[in-house]
Amino acid sequence: MVRLNEEEQNWLRDNYPMLTYDKEKSIIHGPFFINHRYESKPIIKATFEIEVRLWRMKNRNEYPIVYNPDNKIKKIAQRKQIFHGDLHINVDGTLCLGLPEKFSEYYPHGFQLQSFVSNLSSFFYWVAYYERYNEAPWPAERHGDDARIEYYIEIGDIESIRKMYKSKLGIGIAKSKLRNYLKSEPLRRMLIKRLLNHE
Repeated sequence: MVRLNEEEQNWLRDNYPMLTYDKEKSIIHGPFFINHRYESKPIIKATFEIEVRLWRMKNRNEYPIVYNPDNKIKKIAQRKQIFHGDLHINVDGTLCLGLPEKFSEYYPHGFQLQSFVSNLSSFFYWVAYYERYNEAPWPAERHGDDARIEYYIEIGDIESIRKMYKSKLGIGIAKSKLRNYLKSEPLRRMLIKRLLNHE
């Protein structure tokens, strides 16, 4: 279980006074206010209810479990008539904060509250921007296995790509063929398309 240290608790209280940290349960909850801008995009102010279950983390080398208790994001998806997963909500109602394999890219020093809050602001900015403008402010990562496929191709993990290929398409592929795919940008794109579209 992860608990906020005294410095983190003080920082949270000073910067997000509407959020409450329950020390006993190790949960942060309450209204999360953003006043955020991305590059040349407009500033967006919005509030989202959050419940961050730090107690579900085994250590500081994984994402916390975060819920949107008032279901604001699901309601946005319903209004927009889109799948809630397109707004980065998992089937179990948790926020999709990123691919577990990419955790260290977002948190090179492990989970730190200030970095997490910054990333959470970006997450909610993306959702609020989509709600207002019917488009994403930047390309979003895919979800689940599709995100893993792109990641494994990006880093050139031949063994993991082979497993995903077999799982998705039901047939194997030689390592040498995969290496050739990864050396050529057009072949790489074709491989991604084949695996994501399950051709």
